[in-house]
Amino acid sequence: MTYPHADPSRFDGLLPHVERHLGPVTHGQGPELPEGGNRGFAIGFHAHPRLRMISAATTGVRFQRVDAPLPQEYVVSAGPEHEEEAGYLAHVIASGVIERARGYPYGGGYLNAEPLIPGTGIAFLLAAGHPFADAEFDLYRDEQGEPALQLVTLLPCTSAEFEFVHAHDDDPEALFERWRDRDTDILDLYRASAV
Repeated sequence: MTYPHADPSRFDGLLPHVERHLGPVTHGQGPELPEGGNRGFAIGFHAHPRLRMISAATTGVRFQRVDAPLPQEYVVSAGPEHEEEAGYLAHVIASGVIERARGYPYGGGYLNAEPLIPGTGIAFLLAAGHPFADAEFDLYRDEQGEPALQLVTLLPCTSAEFEFVHAHDDDPEALFERWRDRDTDILDLYRASAV
């Protein structure tokens, strides 16, 4: 289902919802492209009050023609020193979603042939619930309590981690378990692969 007609008033509480889980917005990037034009979304950067975590969250994708069960916005979280990279990854995901006119289900993701960020092994972005937010974060409800929007977190992964998920029947839980077993800092975009 697409949502080009999404009623903006349904999202009046969205920013407070996101800030409650990811921290306040410290600054943002507008929808304007450097070469002119409008990319169809902006990105807000949230600084978590307790964790060393910055989150780049899109705003505006929900008003685009995107096939998904609910309107979607996208989040990429990283260590504060990787803020620029997190913003770039959120841009890549949201731009691709708008171009393809199709959202991401949990367990799906975006695989690139080369690392998305030079100097890293990050080539796969896995769509999932946010690992550092309460479960209620992922589903925003409007003032009537009705599901209004899905917040999809993209977890930066290496190509080897993508292959690991694929080898486990495309079940990301196997990777999550590996990350826990190896105490992997998934907020470090320059980390070594866990597999």
